[in-house]
Amino acid sequence: MSQANKSASWPALILAALMLAGCAQSQQTSEVTTTPLAPVAQALTLQTGGAPSEAQALDVALVSWDPNIPADVTTHRAEGIFPGVREAEGLYLPFLLRRTLEESGQWGAVRVFPEPTTGVDLSVEGTLLTSTGSELAVHIRAYDSTGRQWLDKIYRDYSAEEDFSTGANGMGEPFEDLYVQLANDLLAVRRTLSEPELSAVREVSLLRYAGELSPDAFGNYLAQDEGGQWQLQRLPARGDPMMQRVQKIRDHEYLFIDTVDEQYARLFEDMDPTYDLWRQFSRELTVYQQAYRERAANRKDRAQRGSYEALKQTYNDYKWSRIQEQDARELARGFNNEVQPTVLEVEGRVVNLSGSLDKQYEEWQSILRRIFELETGVPIAPVP
Repeated sequence: MSQANKSASWPALILAALMLAGCAQSQQTSEVTTTPLAPVAQALTLQTGGAPSEAQALDVALVSWDPNIPADVTTHRAEGIFPGVREAEGLYLPFLLRRTLEESGQWGAVRVFPEPTTGVDLSVEGTLLTSTGSELAVHIRAYDSTGRQWLDKIYRDYSAEEDFSTGANGMGEPFEDLYVQLANDLLAVRRTLSEPELSAVREVSLLRYAGELSPDAFGNYLAQDEGGQWQLQRLPARGDPMMQRVQKIRDHEYLFIDTVDEQYARLFEDMDPTYDLWRQFSRELTVYQQAYRERAANRKDRAQRGSYEALKQTYNDYKWSRIQEQDARELARGFNNEVQPTVLEVEGRVVNLSGSLDKQYEEWQSILRRIFELETGVPIAPVP
């Protein structure tokens, strides 16, 4: 891409952006660095291939990433953490991964969940380790419904100046290689599994959901071995009406996720310009800080320590750094990850949900469980 036009001052650009946008088996964790400090000549290629079979098209749950914000607020400045941005990234970045997985055409439904769920074929969880305009690092853990571990890795990617260049379609994704590498790794693991193994994953996911819904009715279909993996003991009869009800309840649960997903799609569409600018700004700040440390350590024309000129140089450096940080904090306030009230219909009833995403999801699960209990007469377990 061509280099971005930087004729406008950063504060003016930030204000403009704000106005526009705000109006697994156990193994040792390894690390994958997808892009070296020096820019690579060619980006990674997303692995695709032919259309997957029914068994291969596993449904994927991307659980909101842990923002990993230290409780000690005094460490935030040193680590470059702005809690408002980190909280938004915990939801936003899994959506970027979802887009990459969908582009590969190798999976079933890919959804972002607010919390872990047992009723899905493949779960991918993440913990943010570093997230700045110059570096993104996340610890990824992926496992299927049987408990088989797929990934336990740290993915790390570095941006280059040209990653933030502006073209006809606006800024690109500076850490695209990280998502491509992650998607390729998931696909590589799936390709090591046979059709019967993948079919078992799909059967276990529904039975685990049923067992969590009503342990008394479905608890004897599965058993865990010594390694903690789930094994099929028996299968329900084909066309079992109880399992059909379970499937329907799970589909209704997914309806909530899909409805909220539409809200977040609109939110992130508005958020994109601000977030792109945030990361570009963050990278500029990192570059400045590195240059400052080098100048402070190496420049020969440094004024004599304790002199007026030395104090003046230190003050000017400090003032510039504070201006940069203040602008960064103003930008952080532009993020808003509040979900709107959700209106859903189930069994002829219109249900209004409000509050945080976690609260709405828990309330919806409780409603579905009560409906299942009333229709079947089978005792249900409370929402975990």
